[in-house]
Amino acid sequence: MNGCMASACATSSPLAPVARAASTPPACPSKKTAATGCRRRSVSCRATGGGRGDDGGLWLPRRDMLSALSGVAAGLAGYQGLASAAVEGCLRGDKVDEKLVRCTDTDPKTGLPCPPPLPVPIVDFRPEGKVKRVRQPAHLLSREYQEKYKEAIAKMKALPPEHPLSFVAQAAIHQAYCDSHYRWNDPAKDTSFDVHFSWLFAPWHRMYIYFYERALGQLIGDDTFAVPYWNWDAPSGMVVPALFRDSFANPLHNRNRDPEHLDALVDLDYIGTLNSGKVPPPIPFNEPQDKKYKEAVNKNLCTVFQQQIREGQGARAFLGEKLCSKFKVGENELVGCQGSLERMAHTALHAWVGNPGSRVVGQDGVAHPNADMGFLGSAGRDPLFYSHHANVDRMWHIWSTKLGGKGFDDPEWLDASFVFYDDVENPRRVRIKFRDVLDARNLGYTYDEEAEKDLPWINCKLTPLVPHGKDAPPRPSTRKAAPVFPVTLRKDQ
Repeated sequence: MNGCMASACATSSPLAPVARAASTPPACPSKKTAATGCRRRSVSCRATGGGRGDDGGLWLPRRDMLSALSGVAAGLAGYQGLASAAVEGCLRGDKVDEKLVRCTDTDPKTGLPCPPPLPVPIVDFRPEGKVKRVRQPAHLLSREYQEKYKEAIAKMKALPPEHPLSFVAQAAIHQAYCDSHYRWNDPAKDTSFDVHFSWLFAPWHRMYIYFYERALGQLIGDDTFAVPYWNWDAPSGMVVPALFRDSFANPLHNRNRDPEHLDALVDLDYIGTLNSGKVPPPIPFNEPQDKKYKEAVNKNLCTVFQQQIREGQGARAFLGEKLCSKFKVGENELVGCQGSLERMAHTALHAWVGNPGSRVVGQDGVAHPNADMGFLGSAGRDPLFYSHHANVDRMWHIWSTKLGGKGFDDPEWLDASFVFYDDVENPRRVRIKFRDVLDARNLGYTYDEEAEKDLPWINCKLTPLVPHGKDAPPRPSTRKAAPVFPVTLRKDQ
């Protein structure tokens, strides 16, 4: 098993592509692939250009999904073998708990983004006795439930910023953990710590959304309240939910969103589209569904199929590589650390929603574009972030239940722990481990069963659309030349 640097987010990380000189090689080379198809009833997926692997299996192209990100995130997506060869010396993942990492760089005026140091003891998480909360698709919520969510968010935003469960403080949690405010507590490591770009991604975000959800329910006195999820993997949910778009007296609205994308059909391969250099005009959502519209929907469905099934085979492929702070990135080495769950639709929609005309200053002192969702340090400031990540969490839930996926057995993963604040009235600190969150029922929530009955992407089958007979063009070689990568990290990071 290979590993990933804990300092994967050593510098502030934008989620939209940055300009590169024409002579600069891509950070994540694309594989050349043959035309392929993905079929489920009327659903088909075609990708241009193609071939088969050495095992004869047909495979779909990987995009330069991570060239949008700085640091190690721009690494070897799709080249897990190369990443593995570079770091086989790291035999075990790093242990993580509240004693091994610390938050630094607190703003002296606001105390953010580090959590407030309240003088309360840390208690261990206790599983909830039964499932009380059912997460539903945001676009199918009743009017009553929509108003309930607005009320909860309004009350959370009304809490003073220094309250650990205020909306400001909740957004700051994500900022602290991904914009280089956390560092290893070991001087020998001397590097930043991040919950992205490794096997930490899915469990940590599940914890984060869980405590956010509990706080909202406490604020409105309803322990059955559940965060609705953005159902972007279904054709009817492939647009920013109307609940978040209405700008009139709506606490779920956020001005830092790309105005051209608010009413458009999402592109779950948006990073690939940007990197292609050919970005078509956004397609209005639910307009006359002509061939172009249907092809875009099919492409989205096949992106989810690739993420969940084709490229999500095994814990490393789906959840990401283990954490390995020992490994140092050299000038010509970048490590592909993200699993398909993190690097595909998740990253694409962060970039899709962020406003390219906005700027936010990161921990590095640089003004980054694409706030709020398009920059990791500000993403939690948009209420849509939490519904987006609720669906990312749902994708993990589906992978580990319907698809039979299994997580890691490593104790370094199972016993990794973090501390979150809980209880709005009497804030307390709760230590929770990854082993506590592997089953959502342990956290007292599940997902709407009706929406799970028909997953439009789940039965896609890859079938060749180009014959491979004697008159067919020769299959391209799957052998890859050693790539040359741009230097994106300073030597001291």
